[in-house]
Amino acid sequence: MIGVRGILNIKKKPVYLLLCIILIVLIAYNVRQPQSIKTKPYDGRNLSIGIIGEIPKVREKQVKFTKIQFSDLEKEQFDSNYDAIFITKENLSEAAQAKYASIYKKSNIPFFFIQTKKSFPPFTLEELSYEDAADSKDLTYATGILSNGDNITAWRYGLYNDIENEDNIKVVFTNIFQTISEKVEAK
Repeated sequence: MIGVRGILNIKKKPVYLLLCIILIVLIAYNVRQPQSIKTKPYDGRNLSIGIIGEIPKVREKQVKFTKIQFSDLEKEQFDSNYDAIFITKENLSEAAQAKYASIYKKSNIPFFFIQTKKSFPPFTLEELSYEDAADSKDLTYATGILSNGDNITAWRYGLYNDIENEDNIKVVFTNIFQTISEKVEAK
């Protein structure tokens, strides 16, 4: 005769088996999910990019980075030397100072803010500091802006599956180079 304990043990075994199967399926799904995406590098025309901060590792050989300072942005015709300007994470707070907003708005070339969590408002609104700006709700790795008179075109670039690794970062830069090339050709 099976007692109460025996009945409870029989009923628990299928539940444990089902939980184990679900766990195995979840682990297999996570292992199979790719951590990065493979894309072709940018193969367009040569680009010259001014950068405030460290030069990133990119796949493209036809992209030349030149380190510049914020003081270079205040000089006349700085934008005739470059196809775009990149400003990296450690410089974003300074990049959001009110005196630079008018420079970004008057420029004929795009600016890209690398690893910003704030989107573009702190860089275009004089009264908004980087620290006071709200964090962006999406997981953007880079934000770009280009002024067209009274209008601002903005781009946001995210990482594949929101995974920050070297391959995914290189893909973001490839996408940015493609955007720059399209904007330069449209001039």
